[in-house]
Amino acid sequence: MVDLPSELNDLPRDLNHLPRDVFSRIAKEICPYDNPQQAAVNLANLKATNHEILDKFPDSAIGSFEARLSRIGALQSSLASKTLPDFTAGDVKFVTLQAPAIQPILKFYELSAQTSIVDNALLCDERWQRTLAATVLSTNLNDLHDPSDRTRLINQALSSFGDDDPTIRTNGGIALVRADGHLDAVQQARLTELFHRNPELEQQYNHLKADQQAWYQQQRVQLPSADLDRSINIIAGEVGRLPAGLSSFEERNTAHIVAKSIAECYNCAHNELMNFDRSRERSTLGR
Repeated sequence: MVDLPSELNDLPRDLNHLPRDVFSRIAKEICPYDNPQQAAVNLANLKATNHEILDKFPDSAIGSFEARLSRIGALQSSLASKTLPDFTAGDVKFVTLQAPAIQPILKFYELSAQTSIVDNALLCDERWQRTLAATVLSTNLNDLHDPSDRTRLINQALSSFGDDDPTIRTNGGIALVRADGHLDAVQQARLTELFHRNPELEQQYNHLKADQQAWYQQQRVQLPSADLDRSINIIAGEVGRLPAGLSSFEERNTAHIVAKSIAECYNCAHNELMNFDRSRERSTLGR
């Protein structure tokens, strides 16, 4: 018996005459932007509902999205197997090479794998390593499926921002700036207390916030082609040329750029799916 998301339980059993626009809306509701793996699982469950649903996938917007998702997921899996085949708690290589390489595709990992990554990042013995890990992963707080993983990274950033070491303090501040909007009431109170005890921290925080806004602009990804399917093909070649394992910052940076492109391909595919009906409506109105 296939377990279906709750929104599928109300579907009529006779789906021969289910309009395609209704089918499209159902499919879009079960494809979360921040969880590609769950989107794939939900689509597979939807297809398994009955033959009438299955028949609606070919030559449809949702069928196109599913095909792209399958290819993009395969690219993510291949890149991950090369850059993060395994990792060890407290390993400097994990913090400095592996985590930065896979950071853009963190949302592709299932919850347990994400938690394991956060666990290993925060189990480092050295404060600078824990801080660096929190800084790297703070870019992906929206992508973490378990709120407790997000909480732990922010708590590490808060501890680091109050550190006496200038480098640790700066990296902790960067992580906090990236976590803006994610702090709960307790964490916000801790940050306010840090500012109260040391007004210079608030000045540093504001400077870092301005710097990060410029940094975010620089992180925008330009896919290799205006055609999304062609971009996926090109990126597949880039993944294939990546070495197995990371041994240098140059290899890390290359893998990171490819990972950003994979994530952007998913974002573009998802946006096309979400905007499909609206684009068709605008086309109809323009006739």
